[in-house]
Amino acid sequence: MTTVDTLLSKYDHGLGFSAYTYNQNLSWKGSLDDISFEQIAIKDKLLTLDKPCYIVKVAGKIGVTNEGYLYPTENGTTAQVELLTFVPPIRIQQLGDPNFLSFHGVKYAYVTGAMAGGIASEEMVIALGKEKILSSFGAGGLTPERLEAAINRIQSALPHGPYAFNLIHSPNDMAIERRAVDLYLKYQVTTVEASAFL
Repeated sequence: MTTVDTLLSKYDHGLGFSAYTYNQNLSWKGSLDDISFEQIAIKDKLLTLDKPCYIVKVAGKIGVTNEGYLYPTENGTTAQVELLTFVPPIRIQQLGDPNFLSFHGVKYAYVTGAMAGGIASEEMVIALGKEKILSSFGAGGLTPERLEAAINRIQSALPHGPYAFNLIHSPNDMAIERRAVDLYLKYQVTTVEASAFL
């Protein structure tokens, strides 16, 4: 079991803290064993976004934990562990613009970009679409026949999306570019990722 004296003798990482205290009427409660004082462990705790993160001071040493809980304290009460600040958990689904999520019908505000020549393939777009992640098919450099086959396959697997198709600027072959636009209009592709337009 970790004690305050153990912390005083073991951890001297030179961390200081100067910030506005989040709420002086809250204290942290939990096991001292759950508090990290070493740089790598602190980094791991800071990167654990799906749990709360508590920055605390114990015996003059600053530590970080994702465990424990907050409780209200009376003014003037001194806790063994001083709460410096905390951040509530955040799920990855909370990042990004909610309008993007609802417009595209996705769980995450991320898009996987197209890689030309079908490298961003039908399989990739379909697999990510089934997980409600927007992915763009890499249509650049493909023949109209190949692109049409990809549209049919993706729309068959994801009739309600989400999916996107790439439209790459082709100044040396405007007919290919125009044919891609015609196919997107014909099949009512509503999300198009434009690239290489200068």
